[in-house]
Amino acid sequence: MQKTIFTLLLATLLTTLAAQNWQPMAVGVLPPDQGIFAVSAIGDNIVWAVASGDFNVIPASHKPWILRSSDGGQSWVAHPVSPAGGTISFQIVAVDSLTAWVTTQDFGGGAGRALYKTTDGGITWVKKLNNPAGGVALYRFADDQHWFAHNRQTTSRSSDNGDTWTNTTITGYQTNEFQILYTGNNLSNTAGDTVWSGTNAGRMLRFTDYGATREFFSTNLGSATEISSVAFQDHANGLCYSRSINDVHRISRSTDGGATWSLLANQPGTNTGWSIAAVPEWPGFYVLASNYISTGKVAITTNFGDSWTVETINDVFNGVTFTSPTTGWIGASWVESDTVPAMFKYVGAPIVSAAIPTTDLPGFSVTPNPVKDVLRFDFEGLSTEHGVMAKVTDLHGRTLFSAKIQDNQLDVSQLPAGMYFLEISTSKGASVRKILRQ
Repeated sequence: MQKTIFTLLLATLLTTLAAQNWQPMAVGVLPPDQGIFAVSAIGDNIVWAVASGDFNVIPASHKPWILRSSDGGQSWVAHPVSPAGGTISFQIVAVDSLTAWVTTQDFGGGAGRALYKTTDGGITWVKKLNNPAGGVALYRFADDQHWFAHNRQTTSRSSDNGDTWTNTTITGYQTNEFQILYTGNNLSNTAGDTVWSGTNAGRMLRFTDYGATREFFSTNLGSATEISSVAFQDHANGLCYSRSINDVHRISRSTDGGATWSLLANQPGTNTGWSIAAVPEWPGFYVLASNYISTGKVAITTNFGDSWTVETINDVFNGVTFTSPTTGWIGASWVESDTVPAMFKYVGAPIVSAAIPTTDLPGFSVTPNPVKDVLRFDFEGLSTEHGVMAKVTDLHGRTLFSAKIQDNQLDVSQLPAGMYFLEISTSKGASVRKILRQ
């Protein structure tokens, strides 16, 4: 079955999302009075999270804790980041089932700011960077070699998988301008060689070339607006969450790489602070989880924010990530006892729709692909003389063409060059293909 069939089927799943689709887990694994701040997952089975206490002044005895599962949440282990006494952690980046990195922060009164790495599942940790850049945000790029860490004063970059680092002072931040740390791993994400990060002055900072180049963009959201969560799915298209000076919570959209932003016409809610995660490889699909300043809510869009499904879950969250359209994780922002779950996993039913079967039409094919002018469809044992329905959608789920056609071909010459989804519906069922218009 083609993976792209999920693009249409996922909408059915998400519009019926219910609380029972989120399974609480990892009960009693963490010490009490810890809060999950960041979650990182590899595939559908490996997930790591980092937790810390809530302190204005961090005790020298306090250490961040990691939480880990390598079997999809069936079992969990937790370990302290033992060398990092006197710190808390805002970020964790998983590499595989045994390897992960964490940032550490002392707020200037203790052990310093640094990056630590484990290769044995969190039992032992090695300091890999001792620099203020290691106190806030950390990113691993898709080439598996480039890493990037930064705060408002310093950046640190590695091109050899974290073995060595180059430190550079940041310029361009305004006086009293800084990052907002409400959203843990959802502070930003990477797309290609690029990272985006918002500020409390309503500006967007974009790093390119694996962090070597930076540029600040003013936005129309207001200079007293906090932009604390950003998620891009490619170099052009992303969403950000902001909170205005009047405490109005808003989601905005960019289609030009963060240079300009527009408020969504349909908001998932104006009284909720959000952490934003993009569903990888599924353009237009984003999952929002309320951060620790709001009650527990989840909002999902399959069309780049044109519409939302919102549900309330009886918990308070921080940190959300999805690894596929059917697997996602959210951290609990506070675990005050051993009876409270530390994690929630999306365990909804398989993506199934009564209108679209989960198997392809027999013998269905689309040629040529890539296509320049006319696509031709072939079926096995099916006549098209009575017409079939053809629908073309863009990567954000917007329908560009939908009509019954009387033959087994479709002229796509008027479409701009790019990637699209083609759905063919017949009396025997339906199939979906990703097509490339040259």
